Amino acid sequence: MGTGRLTTKYLVLAFATLVVSIGCGPSNLGTVVEPSFERQLEAVQAGSSDTIHIASWRILDADISGLAETSALRTLIIDDPESRITAAGLKHLAGLPNLEHLRIRGSGVDDAALTEIAKIKSLRILNLPRGEFSDAGLAQLKPLPQLAQFRFNSPAVTDAGMLTLAAFPALTRLHLIDVAITDQGLKTLAGIERLESLYIDGGTLSDGALDELFRKRPDLHVHLNQQHHDRDPHKHDHN
Repeated sequence: MGTGRLTTKYLVLAFATLVVSIGCGPSNLGTVVEPSFERQLEAVQAGSSDTIHIASWRILDADISGLAETSALRTLIIDDPESRITAAGLKHLAGLPNLEHLRIRGSGVDDAALTEIAKIKSLRILNLPRGEFSDAGLAQLKPLPQLAQFRFNSPAVTDAGMLTLAAFPALTRLHLIDVAITDQGLKTLAGIERLESLYIDGGTLSDGALDELFRKRPDLHVHLNQQHHDRDPHKHDHN
């Protein structure tokens, strides 16, 4: 292996420190200069990396069309907020056999985009903090057999979407951001026996509904609006 390929490998790996989609504590990516999307893609194609992590390059549908043949890709993180990825781009990920972690912080992820994401059967972690999908779109993800960790924002998702999430076969960690969840939706989530961690930022929840949640699930790790709930059995100092 030549020194150019090794340099690419270690630049990619140094930058692409994975930030767990649902978890406690600060993250720090340091000051590593980020390789371009094209260079990271070359590293995956060469077999020297299985990760693409983009934070400072605007990525569009045309850019990710080149991922269609990257069977080694396991992690794709697109963090630049100016990026826009829609169904037209995501369709190129459908045939990837090993893609486990997908995070898209840009816009464009609507119901049609979820149709394409639902075809990535290897997904375990999905993070969509600027979603534009509805309850009906959310339902398209139910067939994903291994999706254990799901973080999303989408103001159009309601309590009906919580019923959909309850049917996800492998879901253990859930983070809702500005989702229109109410006490009824929280009651639904409390009934997901396999759920281990629940983060909710926003929503309209009463103290009584939260009391009922902990009565049913005293073991559940719960964050509300970026803070441990007082009754969280896993509460710890973030500092």
